[in-house]
Amino acid sequence: MTASTKERGAENSGFVGSNNDLLGRYEKGDKQFNRYEIGDKIVYFHQRMIDDATVEGDYIRYQFDRHTKELLNKGIHWRDDLTEHLPAVISQEHAESLLIGEVRFSKLYIISPESYVFPIKPTPKNPCWVVTTRENDNVFVVVIDAVKGRILGHGVPPPSV
Repeated sequence: MTASTKERGAENSGFVGSNNDLLGRYEKGDKQFNRYEIGDKIVYFHQRMIDDATVEGDYIRYQFDRHTKELLNKGIHWRDDLTEHLPAVISQEHAESLLIGEVRFSKLYIISPESYVFPIKPTPKNPCWVVTTRENDNVFVVVIDAVKGRILGHGVPPPSV
């Protein structure tokens, strides 16, 4: 574990909600949760995925008191306008080959209509490959329709380190 992970209190990942003593009182399914200890709280977080795509902005979060194990807060954001499975998509390699520069990162997303990282209007209905490239000293975040193989626009690059 890195120092920054230790400082944030990351402890374990991959808990199935129904198999966990604390979380199992509230989650009966097979969703995977990451567990964090932050201050006096135990936090369980589930990032929604549809097949291999991260659903931006969709999550389930539970916050418990570390000492009493009392549920303090439950947060959920779950879109109901999405299908259970992805349509056929172009490969990651194909998406990356559409761009110039050194590929630094690529990931399949279903972009949220409320996205501030991928401010593309109208919001893409299809899953998208988000590819970060570097050319000289410039970083680009490019959004590619993963079904049609077309570049849709740009996202907001992460801050420089």
